[in-house]
Amino acid sequence: MTAFAEIARAAVPYGLPTVDLHRILVNFALDPGSPEFKAPLNKIHHARGLADPSDLSVVAMNADTPYSWAWLDLRSGPALLTMPPHAADRYMSAQIVDLYTNIVGYVSPRTSGDAGGVYAVRGPAGGEHGTLAEGVFDCPTDLALVLIRTQLFDDDDLAHVTALQDRVSVTPLGDPLPMPPSVPTVDVRATLDAGFLRSLDWMLQLMPELPEDHGIRESLRELGVGVGDVDTVLSEPTADADTRAGLALGARDVRARCATVRSSAELFGSREFYAGDYLSRAAGALLGILGNAAEEYLGVGYHADEKGQPFDGAHNYAITFAPDGLPDVGAFWSITLYDAAGHLYDNPLRRSVLGSRQLPAMLRDADGALTIVVRHEPPPAERVGNWLPCPAGPFMLTFRTYLPGPAIRGGRWTAPPVRVTGFDA
Repeated sequence: MTAFAEIARAAVPYGLPTVDLHRILVNFALDPGSPEFKAPLNKIHHARGLADPSDLSVVAMNADTPYSWAWLDLRSGPALLTMPPHAADRYMSAQIVDLYTNIVGYVSPRTSGDAGGVYAVRGPAGGEHGTLAEGVFDCPTDLALVLIRTQLFDDDDLAHVTALQDRVSVTPLGDPLPMPPSVPTVDVRATLDAGFLRSLDWMLQLMPELPEDHGIRESLRELGVGVGDVDTVLSEPTADADTRAGLALGARDVRARCATVRSSAELFGSREFYAGDYLSRAAGALLGILGNAAEEYLGVGYHADEKGQPFDGAHNYAITFAPDGLPDVGAFWSITLYDAAGHLYDNPLRRSVLGSRQLPAMLRDADGALTIVVRHEPPPAERVGNWLPCPAGPFMLTFRTYLPGPAIRGGRWTAPPVRVTGFDA
């Protein structure tokens, strides 16, 4: 393998999360013409309802908590994040993420209780944040993304969620600076080409080199990545073909890591959590970018049915919890269904998720167990409340637990299997 191919191969696990985040950054904050546009830098956008099938920028998005989004520009100084007080039984969190997709920190019931407060987010440029901030988050990149999740108890609760969202604010303390002209975004789930390297190069200008990344950043500069010279390097004879070959191998490496994942606890965390494990970080981005750390959230399934076969709507499935076997969580749990592309499945019932919020409407089995049915065609009428509709072909399931209890975190509680069943189940 040539040197170009080796470097390009290493670039994929290192850069895939950042390249995918570039797509989200452009769509959410830099391109007002994007159908996914939320708000410009240093402004906040509130979704006034749960995610639905029209939300396409983020794969495997949760459909339990209305989101609020804010991209913070920290190049000229910190920004203040104000979180409101809320009821003790409501989950409301702010997750702060850097351009590597490392989790910088949380403001959540786990870390800060329910009293709210003002927090400073500070970038590499530093800067004063005054005496108002109750805590400071140091972000190693020039931009930071804040994702705020606010629990919705039921349909009648939306007004309360909206009122809480309206009390969230972001306040930049520095002067606005122009952003460099962007480059086209890249679909990291498609065949990778030189556009991947151009996108990574653009993002790296906002990402000062970390000491632990010196080796990979030095190698990338040989491809012109990190010095703004990608196209010049790739104009050399055979360089582009070698680079494509390396990118294909790097993408294969990431997919191979995805195939070994047992839990989201392996995939999402802080810079210290990853400790240079670029493959796991990239696998997390490919499977569901911007996921939560295990202390805040654990995904406990599902990758396949009980026999290890991929999910397919040609079959009917059942997930049965024992009478005393529901997840032990401090906030809530849910099972969400996605189409083969990782987006919420559009169906006539307009239902993509079943979990804590829907429990009152679900029918218990005769012995007190709870069975969720997953199928394309409707089940018997008495089971419709327990029905999670799926497409006729391949699909995906994600089992979420927020503020997982000790039994889940310690592996003593495991999710019940997804069983293939007959038509009348």
